[in-house]
Amino acid sequence: MRPLTLINTLEYYDVPQILVASDATGTNYLCTLYKSNTESGYLYLGVQISEPRIMAFIGGQLDLRDAYVHPEVENALYVVTAKQEVLTATTLLQPQDLTEDMLPEAGYFYDASDLADETEPQTDTYRLEVPAHDRITFSTLISRMGWRALSLHNELKGKVAFF
Repeated sequence: MRPLTLINTLEYYDVPQILVASDATGTNYLCTLYKSNTESGYLYLGVQISEPRIMAFIGGQLDLRDAYVHPEVENALYVVTAKQEVLTATTLLQPQDLTEDMLPEAGYFYDASDLADETEPQTDTYRLEVPAHDRITFSTLISRMGWRALSLHNELKGKVAFF
């Protein structure tokens, strides 16, 4: 049994339907509800998934079913239970153990635009100090998140980059 920490709920209808969790080693799991309100809690089909593949799913480029049918690595499928707000990866599944009632329907692509309403988005401005050796990684993160850096100042002789 692996305890998991909830990272983000992507779809919610009465209970979380699709969520992202991680374990103690930082491995991410994409989890889809397949059975609710059982004695053992809510049951999710979980797959170990990399950050780029999560971003592909969230960006609408990866079919949810394909994430489970074609995992990135072997032994990546789990039954994940949620009971009393505790997430646990309990059972390692083999591909032949998957049943149709566990798998999501084909053709589901996540659409984050459903979350946006007609109001103008709020913005905040932050001053962040990032070690100079992490500047490129941080700049990449900013662009992938759709954020923008208003200015970039190198100060303290290259030891810290201010965004």
